[in-house]
Amino acid sequence: MTNKNILLLEDEPTIQKLIHTVLVELFPQHSLFLAGSIKSCRNLIKSHDFALAILDIHLPDGSGLDILASIKKYKPDTICIMSTIFDDKTSIFSALQRGADGYIIKDNSNTRFRSHLESIIHGEPPLSPKVARLMLSFFKNSPLIGSNANLSVREIQILSMIAKGMRNKEIASELSLSIYTIMDHIKHIYKKLHISSRAEAAIKAQKMGLMI
Repeated sequence: MTNKNILLLEDEPTIQKLIHTVLVELFPQHSLFLAGSIKSCRNLIKSHDFALAILDIHLPDGSGLDILASIKKYKPDTICIMSTIFDDKTSIFSALQRGADGYIIKDNSNTRFRSHLESIIHGEPPLSPKVARLMLSFFKNSPLIGSNANLSVREIQILSMIAKGMRNKEIASELSLSIYTIMDHIKHIYKKLHISSRAEAAIKAQKMGLMI
């Protein structure tokens, strides 16, 4: 991430401290901005640009989903990860529809939570397994789309692997390609499918009828 600012929206002190500690360890060269309310968060996004935003959903004075929508509207390049205890369909799909790049359930172990955040470094915004399963279940009975959006055979293969939750390094190793080649393929896939996150890629793969 070239921008050196990270935003954390979290009102619960214990969780804020935990996430803060992990972020400082993973991104030691970045400046971390903390917000414990929607109001303070809005002030921060008005005065700063952020490379990464970790957003809680339910705050005492409003919803982190509104912050997500604002960031994606005016600063779409910001990577936005929802970090919440809520794993209901309404919360998850509301977040994804507003452009969330990842969704982490806060009842995960500290180790898994750290692993999810660490994946951001490799350009792989996180999606908790529970959320991925829910998404696939939700779209299980969706009709197949009639076109593969002119994806190449290789792109379809990579899309399927993304939908399985494989990281870029794993895909590169499996296909005996460089990670940079994989990243280039993923950019083309996103452009052709008009999507911007691995979460949306998983949904598209399911709707295309790919084996997941």
